[in-house]
Amino acid sequence: MPWLAAALAAIVVVAVASPAAADSSISPALRLFGMDGGRSILDEEHFGIVGGRLSCGVAHSDLSAVRGVWAPPYVSSDLRLDLRLFGRSLPAERYEWLPMQVVRYGRWGGVAVRTTTLAAAGSRSLTLEAEVRNDGSVAVDVPLELAFSGTLDKSPAWEFARPASSTPAPSRPVQGGVERVAAGLCIALRTVGVAGTWDAEGSHWSASVRLRPGQARRVWAVLALGPEAEARAECARLAADPGRAMEATRRHWSRRAEALFQRLPRLQASDPRLVAFYNRSLVHLLTNRWDVPEFMLQPYYSTGSVKGGCICCYLWNYGEVWEILPLADPAAARAHILHYLKCDISTHFAFDPITGAAFGPWYPVNQEKILGSIYHYVQLTGDTALLREQVNGRSVLEWVVHHAGVLDDPAKPVAMIDYGPSNSHLELRRGYPYNHVMPDLNGRRYQGYLWAQSLCELAGEPRPWLGDRAAQLKALLKRELWDARARWFVFVAGGKRDLRWTIQMYKLFGSGVLDAEQEEGLLSHLNDREFLSAYGMHSLAKGDPAYDPADVDNGGPGACTCFPPQVIEKLCRAGRPAEAASILERILWWGERLPYWGDSIVAERIDYRRDTPLQCTLDGATGAQAVIFGLFGIQAHADGSVTVDPHPPAFSPRMALSGLRIRGRTLDIRVEGGSFTVRSSAGTVRSQVGAAVTVGK
Repeated sequence: MPWLAAALAAIVVVAVASPAAADSSISPALRLFGMDGGRSILDEEHFGIVGGRLSCGVAHSDLSAVRGVWAPPYVSSDLRLDLRLFGRSLPAERYEWLPMQVVRYGRWGGVAVRTTTLAAAGSRSLTLEAEVRNDGSVAVDVPLELAFSGTLDKSPAWEFARPASSTPAPSRPVQGGVERVAAGLCIALRTVGVAGTWDAEGSHWSASVRLRPGQARRVWAVLALGPEAEARAECARLAADPGRAMEATRRHWSRRAEALFQRLPRLQASDPRLVAFYNRSLVHLLTNRWDVPEFMLQPYYSTGSVKGGCICCYLWNYGEVWEILPLADPAAARAHILHYLKCDISTHFAFDPITGAAFGPWYPVNQEKILGSIYHYVQLTGDTALLREQVNGRSVLEWVVHHAGVLDDPAKPVAMIDYGPSNSHLELRRGYPYNHVMPDLNGRRYQGYLWAQSLCELAGEPRPWLGDRAAQLKALLKRELWDARARWFVFVAGGKRDLRWTIQMYKLFGSGVLDAEQEEGLLSHLNDREFLSAYGMHSLAKGDPAYDPADVDNGGPGACTCFPPQVIEKLCRAGRPAEAASILERILWWGERLPYWGDSIVAERIDYRRDTPLQCTLDGATGAQAVIFGLFGIQAHADGSVTVDPHPPAFSPRMALSGLRIRGRTLDIRVEGGSFTVRSSAGTVRSQVGAAVTVGK
């Protein structure tokens, strides 16, 4: 197809311009996740790289500075590594980012400098490489200095905030470098490539390089941390051949990127912005995967990753990727589900990655998240054996029924649940309530009942009463909480009925709990006066008295990163593709201006929430999830069949998914000119947009 060739050509252009494109150890798949720093709006306080066992901060305005290292369970939050030339720190003129490395460029007079900071694969270490080149016409002596400092600790907890170190780690000289040691822990540093002198007391290295015209030299600083023997041995291993070790890490990440596209489909589209958005969303499945021996799950998917922020696992965030993670890593999805069921998620919201212990208060959205995670995992993988697994004396299926009925009494008629006075759902900051009888949480119970009913039928243990309660709940929700005049749902607190214009109500679309009147009513508020702005969707309508310009995630000026993609997918499922496309086009800039997505993103301008340590969130993958399951209308069924019902947006009427793998079946889908084709091993099926097809029925 001509349009497909053009789309692929656009992708090639992006790949050529991406970081370290000339390095053959970086695959085209990995280059898709790169970003030129000139386009990024990410502040260097929130900027970093990951390695699977380590994350470090990078001051991208500086040519070489590393700012802090988090390598669970070890942390040196105030670590400083600075390479100076000619006695000064040089500014970076530009930089390029990949998940595991940052390449920075600068110069001083006729001397050009390129540095690469890389987090090593498979260890708690990083390498700083500097290439110094004389572009002048006469020989020049280049003085080099490397400053190194930092405290060191083993952190017992990895929760929302970044762990911080405080224990002094005095330095001591060693052959070719220096070590900082504290209570049996060590940060080992070696320099390679240029002979120099270490001042151990000041932890300062100095050397000088003479360069002829056109000549270039490389110098490396290799750093590792952890228990003394481990850090020392790893530092020595990397220092033996740092260039080769860096290449091995790039090849490792290239394989990871290629493996991701073996499990998830590639997207082509007539609008390259959509492709960039999709690929940028996928990066969070790479950055938030940890392979840490001390972690109880292998691999482990954290809520956050960069610079140690939110390395715990919130069910709230984990549950947002309930469709895409079972495709990307089904074994890990299964393991995480089982561990959440071991925790008491009726009283806590997260678990610690090392101990596995639950912590924090209960989030009332927990039950929807665990039910959806189990339902979608089983539908997408066909692994019904999960339902028979025993967890704390109950089968997973019994836990499903339990969580569908939390705070519900099946012996009594269905009632609206009063979730109490807690502010934990929206966490609004200005004193305005949204608690007690909340319509979005009560409405989401409907889908939970149906998921539980479906899983019970699949397990051969039908419980038709679950469907009956769902039907009763639907009628009750409208009767008690729908305000026909406002065309919105009320919440009830202390006997008082009030309105809170929250984005959460749009998450009821596609579940079946809304009737036509309610859908039309909610959509009447989906406009630029209330919920929409040029660059996104607001979490509270602009006229809500609780609207707080400082509260991006739930308070109005933007939304949690996962909210707009979720709404997009649900609107597509509800047969509202135009409204979905309107939201999607507004957030396409996310793929072009941020290397990774944090907690929340602003709607009224190109910006993001800055007052949070969660700057690289697992639920960033909901963007790609919305494309696969919303725009392409993918739905897996219990009998192994897959329905395809694409909704091409007007801004990108031609689009294609290649290599969608579900239940042992591979699908290639092409949408163009109002029609679409689905190709699989069973043959090719053609249909018109709007007329869904089911493969394998």
